[in-house]
Amino acid sequence: MNDEERPEIAEPDAAAGAGEALEPAASLEVEIVALRAELAEEHDRLLRALAELDNLRKRTRREIQDARRFAQAEALRPLLRILDDFDRALAQEPADGDPAFRQGVELISQNFRQILLDGGVRRIEAEGRAFDPAIHEAVGQQPAPEGTPPGTILVEVQAGYTVDDLVLRASRVIVAL
Repeated sequence: MNDEERPEIAEPDAAAGAGEALEPAASLEVEIVALRAELAEEHDRLLRALAELDNLRKRTRREIQDARRFAQAEALRPLLRILDDFDRALAQEPADGDPAFRQGVELISQNFRQILLDGGVRRIEAEGRAFDPAIHEAVGQQPAPEGTPPGTILVEVQAGYTVDDLVLRASRVIVAL
């Protein structure tokens, strides 16, 4: 076979070879970009899940605290009647005039009040203050004495109490017209 008879073998074109070499690199770049986007999306989902978990923990903690507060309030409410009984007993003059008996009742009343105070129970100040329907219950109205603005509490009929910021019992009051 002479040179003329030989079939021509195509020489690889340098430009074609470079294009083929770029094609896999370009495809890898596209894949890298896609993987980075997917990673960013997964990272974002993870951050959102962690934020939701943190919010759930906080909400659960808050709900537990609220449940404790309400349970404490329910346990303390009946004790307010005992406090009222002590107030009524101490407002009366003893029938037999025995000062030791009265001192004993005063001592028990003071101890009981201290226990409630240590438990966070506070008396709501009422007389002379502006009426606040969140902590006061109006049971009557009277004309305001001269110099007293309307809406001022004139008389506290029954003391009100709070524990922390929760009203155990509203003060029952008479308000100036």
